[in-house]
Amino acid sequence: MLKDIIGFGKQLVSLTRDVDQNKTAVKEVRIEVKELREEVNKLRQELNGLARVVERLAFELQKDRESASQERRIQLLEIENRFLRFERSSLPPPS
Repeated sequence: MLKDIIGFGKQLVSLTRDVDQNKTAVKEVRIEVKELREEVNKLRQELNGLARVVERLAFELQKDRESASQERRIQLLEIENRFLRFERSSLPPPS
């Protein structure tokens, strides 16, 4: 009987120690989870910033393409106008 009580006592001490160790481990894991969440939030903010930069660059690229296309159209019209003026000047005057 005494042997059983001593065994239960040892078990109780062992379980108490295990519970204390688990509590400590849980606290450490909570701290680590908090740090990881903060890091994820920071990375998310950086990613959002980079996404905004990429969107802006895409917008600027599209704007540059449209501007270059418009510039080519204008140059073609100027060439056409010069050609037409040249044709008019080389024609004999109407009689």
